[in-house]
Amino acid sequence: MSKQIKIILASHNENKLIEFENILKKFHIKPLLLKNFTSIVPKENGKSFEENALIKSRFASKVVNHSMPSLADDSGLCIKNLNNQPGIYSRRWSEDNDYVKAYNKIKNSLEKKNITMNNQVAKFVCVLAFIDIDKKEHLYKGTLEGRIIFPPRGIFGFGYDPIFVPNGYNKTLAELKPSIKNSISHRRKAIKKLLSNKLFKI
Repeated sequence: MSKQIKIILASHNENKLIEFENILKKFHIKPLLLKNFTSIVPKENGKSFEENALIKSRFASKVVNHSMPSLADDSGLCIKNLNNQPGIYSRRWSEDNDYVKAYNKIKNSLEKKNITMNNQVAKFVCVLAFIDIDKKEHLYKGTLEGRIIFPPRGIFGFGYDPIFVPNGYNKTLAELKPSIKNSISHRRKAIKKLLSNKLFKI
């Protein structure tokens, strides 16, 4: 039986932890939330997904004194006709995780440009920053192309999932079963790149 590898996930988001657990469990990798080690949240003041992911991963690595690998995810929804906004500000648009406010902000921003919300070209972006126990830094990017719809649909997922329909599907990510979402997601694609480099030491 393979040995389980523990990594620190630089996040306080329980939903994100569940998604990582579901993707990583078959590889015998167990992510542990940062909030189990500290209540401090690093300030994400980077100008890109890459910079913010590294800020979080470096912080988590220092919290555990580099005793285990650290993994940070910075992700967001990029809408073509909004100059790829909300992008790195995706969570901040939700104002304390109230994503109804975020959906309405997207709708209002498009309407100001006389653009309807439905079927706007968009993509989810995920950048993973992985720091191994030798303090070497690695970046991996995954994207999921699709379109946004309104009103929101579905009961699964979190964040912007209820308004995002991936290419090749007629359901939002929140309408798809979690197993299907996890097999096609931007996060899954980034994780696949990470795992292909065989950085984990057993």
